[in-house]
Amino acid sequence: MKLLSLARDLQRRKARDRQHRFVAEGVRTVEALLASGLPVEGMLVTAILRDQARGRQLVEVADGRGIAVVEVSDEELESAAGTETPQGVLAVAPIPERSLRAPEGPSSRFLVLDALQDPGNVGTVIRTAAALGVTATVALPGTVDLWNAKVVRSTMGALFVHPALPMSWDAFAEFAASHSVPVWAADTDGVPLDQVAADSLPAHLALVVSNEGAGLSAHVAAAVTSRVAIRMAPGIESLNVAVAAGILLHALRVG
Repeated sequence: MKLLSLARDLQRRKARDRQHRFVAEGVRTVEALLASGLPVEGMLVTAILRDQARGRQLVEVADGRGIAVVEVSDEELESAAGTETPQGVLAVAPIPERSLRAPEGPSSRFLVLDALQDPGNVGTVIRTAAALGVTATVALPGTVDLWNAKVVRSTMGALFVHPALPMSWDAFAEFAASHSVPVWAADTDGVPLDQVAADSLPAHLALVVSNEGAGLSAHVAAAVTSRVAIRMAPGIESLNVAVAAGILLHALRVG
């Protein structure tokens, strides 16, 4: 399949699952992809990209690695892009194989995404998890595809280096139980963070964050061992999930 046709096909989740490939769009995202060391199959570029210093550098790096670079029109690139401003470049790459590893070292933190559907939120959550040293991020069924182009772009490159993977709740619950990892959840009805003593935090911990409108899925809510909340000013009911995840992950760090 030609690179342009492949990139168009990869706009669909079923195609990404079948082809086991994804699309990275925009100069910064493609720069991060090339810097990550992940393999890249090819790049689509427009003439305008070569008029920019960063664009020329991207093409030079790709050429130096033997990555196919195909020049297309602006209209053709837009037809293959999932975001509104692909900035004259997109790259096609294999989705990396990832699996959960047993907790290593004195402490670990896992983040579990429960039916988060907004690509921008999910990308920001993954970027935040990577920045705060989270061991791995797990996306439960109902969460937007981690390799959706909008998710990829909003992670600002974090998805290329941070272990993030889809997993069923049953599989994750089995993993957590087998490695003695307690599973907590963010919940507005939970124990306020300022009442959780730092010296009482478990060495290994998984935190579930959910869709701010729908709340925890019933089967997840029934299984978590503790719930924590962020104390907020009167009249404020909830926070954006990405903001809440950042506050919680920072507060629940150990060491």
